[in-house]
Amino acid sequence: MSAPMGQIVRELSDLLGATTVAAIGGVSETRAVQQWMGDRAPQRPHVLRFALQLATMIGASADKQVLRAWFQGGNPHLGDAAPLTLLRDQPLEAVQGPLLAAARSFASRR
Repeated sequence: MSAPMGQIVRELSDLLGATTVAAIGGVSETRAVQQWMGDRAPQRPHVLRFALQLATMIGASADKQVLRAWFQGGNPHLGDAAPLTLLRDQPLEAVQGPLLAAARSFASRR
């Protein structure tokens, strides 16, 4: 995914909402999300890019409401943790594989 960060954040915001994108990006205010769409660089661009990859994968077979629920709800493939929480609180290297497997499992059932 080599798109500019502003585009990544804009697409992710459209799919998940600014509040969720802010949490994934490690901030508490949606104002930062608006700034990321402009000229301010986020502190965790790799996490945002990966989140868009997950959102695109799940969004291909689910509507926005289901997609948002997947990110925010407990997931049995992740020890009942919410993907959003893992993306926000854990190093990407530690959760990337399990999150990708959980997204693939979800997408394959739809």
